[in-house]
Amino acid sequence: MSIKFSEYTTPQPKDREGKPQTHARAIARSTRKMDDICELVCERGSISSADVKAVLDSFVWVIGFSLKRGDHVELEGLGHFSPSLHTKKLSNGRTTVVLDNVNFRCSEKLKKELKTVHLQKIKKAESYLPEERKNRLVNYLKQHESITTITYTGLNNCSRYQATADLKKYVEEGWLTRVGRSTHVAYLLTTNEE
Repeated sequence: MSIKFSEYTTPQPKDREGKPQTHARAIARSTRKMDDICELVCERGSISSADVKAVLDSFVWVIGFSLKRGDHVELEGLGHFSPSLHTKKLSNGRTTVVLDNVNFRCSEKLKKELKTVHLQKIKKAESYLPEERKNRLVNYLKQHESITTITYTGLNNCSRYQATADLKKYVEEGWLTRVGRSTHVAYLLTTNEE
């Protein structure tokens, strides 16, 4: 068992001087969805998939309910959830505060467990040309409802910088729609691109 990673070079923004920076990025084998998690939990014990799904649904509800009440949620072995607030300045000079996101801080126990995993560097694959990246994206979206920037980087062996630029361009062209905000942004196919 290992976490695979690759290194990417990100150019400095135009308003900054300096050399491009190199960053390591984990390459996800897949994204575990609710059904996958239920199946794995069932394999560990004698609980039915329906029971596991009901517990996980209730678990998510309890976290949301607690955060709405103003509570923080701490789960031993997993981590700490708390609301993230954002202050916006209004055109009249006043400010307003809105809920921006949910913060998650990993538990020390989970961090310690993950630090024992083997890291495996993957040689960076050859980059795809812009038209190839677009075709790969369209094919992906024909099989999946949406795509995130991180998934796009893995799909096309490109940097987050390149992925962000590509996705922004596709939204401006009108065949992708951006949904969500902050760290929960996804992109949906809005036309039947071939």
